[in-house]
Amino acid sequence: MVRDHSISVALDRIGAARVTLQAEAAGTTVSAYVADLIARGGDQGLANGLAIEQLEMQVLTAFLVRTVLAAIKGEEEARSLTEWAKMKALEQTKILLADLRASGSLG
Repeated sequence: MVRDHSISVALDRIGAARVTLQAEAAGTTVSAYVADLIARGGDQGLANGLAIEQLEMQVLTAFLVRTVLAAIKGEEEARSLTEWAKMKALEQTKILLADLRASGSLG
């Protein structure tokens, strides 16, 4: 494939580090890695980017809720509720993974 157009991509430090590490792991340059993502990705590349963005928002939301909870209920109660929520999330994740495996959607 002839690559005769050059573009500039702006990333934050974390995004740049992530792409650099992924390119190194793939044994290629950042430029070639990004070009391959675009060439093969289309919707898949956008979906991966969106998934990462959603995960970052979930983590931020969790931090904010935890901070507010600690301010309202106190640190010990916040810790207890956080541990309870983790256990419930783990239970739900196991159920979802079992369903995906049973349906053949997950290897």
